[in-house]
Amino acid sequence: MRDYDVTFSPIRLEDVQAVSDMSRRIWQQHYLPDILTESELEYFWQRAYAPARLQAHMDSGVCYEWINAGASRVGFLAYGSEPAEHRLHLSKLYLEPAFHGCGIGSRALRRVQQHGYEEGLKEVTLYVFRGNDKAIRAYARAGFSVERTEMTECGKGYRYDDYVMIYQIPSREGQETSGRPGPP
Repeated sequence: MRDYDVTFSPIRLEDVQAVSDMSRRIWQQHYLPDILTESELEYFWQRAYAPARLQAHMDSGVCYEWINAGASRVGFLAYGSEPAEHRLHLSKLYLEPAFHGCGIGSRALRRVQQHGYEEGLKEVTLYVFRGNDKAIRAYARAGFSVERTEMTECGKGYRYDDYVMIYQIPSREGQETSGRPGPP
């Protein structure tokens, strides 16, 4: 496994088209044909990754960041706090398939977990397609567990078939004396 210099940088509104293009490319490479059909992919992608949808999501206060390996943009993530529920919701984490298995995704997950810890939140939640075994294994390695299955009708005969996964953020109590702040 190559050791990449992984950094994160803010995604700005002027980057929305680049995020949309990257998401479509990643979805086509990763989800077809084993996880989604062509028509499912197109419908779900339009609902969440068309530029206007991404801009609305960003305008709602969700933090979007590029994932960089060296000087290359290799993915992106999006997350937002839900303080009333004491949680952070990871809504997007996508890497170019050529960078799967390189430890970059686990670094991105640690970043989100650390952010939740610093915000004093209790958990990180995410949704993942139930057929996305590779992602489910990666989330489990990062300490996430399946909380429940959720089927959501989303129109035109389509539905999301997801696992809701959760990561319990370690308590801040006692962290100062343990010598190890935050999550693993």
